[in-house]
Amino acid sequence: SLLTVLVISFYLMIERHMLKDHLIILLPKKYQSKGREAMTQAESKLGLWLRGQIVLSFTIGFSAWLGLTLLGLPFALPLGLLAGLLEIVPTIGPIISAVPAIIVALTISPGLAGAVVIFYILLQMLENNILVPKIMEKAVGLNPIIIILGVLIGSQFLGILGALLSVPFIAMVIIIIR
Repeated sequence: SLLTVLVISFYLMIERHMLKDHLIILLPKKYQSKGREAMTQAESKLGLWLRGQIVLSFTIGFSAWLGLTLLGLPFALPLGLLAGLLEIVPTIGPIISAVPAIIVALTISPGLAGAVVIFYILLQMLENNILVPKIMEKAVGLNPIIIILGVLIGSQFLGILGALLSVPFIAMVIIIIR
């Protein structure tokens, strides 16, 4: 399924101009120019959202590496890379990335494991309440309150997928309304 999604995404990306033209034809003549403009804005917002996700992943990965290094945990770099990669998965990604770090810390001492747990809780709080809203505000141009509410509502309706897609969905809705 993952391979199929990647292949279809690749072909859609290659044929996006033709696909855009075919979708525009479905609109009445008087709305085609506005439809084309809305699709261009939507493409731009999705690109900005993806860049925001990349910045967020890098920030969390770097912060995890730095924090774990300061705590003296071995394998801080691969654990930081894992935290950055799993940042893409909302809500449970950071939790999953904390598990290996806690296991490594437990092999050294329970006190270090407790410090790692506290570090990841603080990192998660920083991410959810400051980093995600501010980075997505800069990237997509949405108010942080709207982003937080959108992620909460999206996660209630569609779980992890809803939380992940809520910001681009809100951006698309705003573009369509405008």
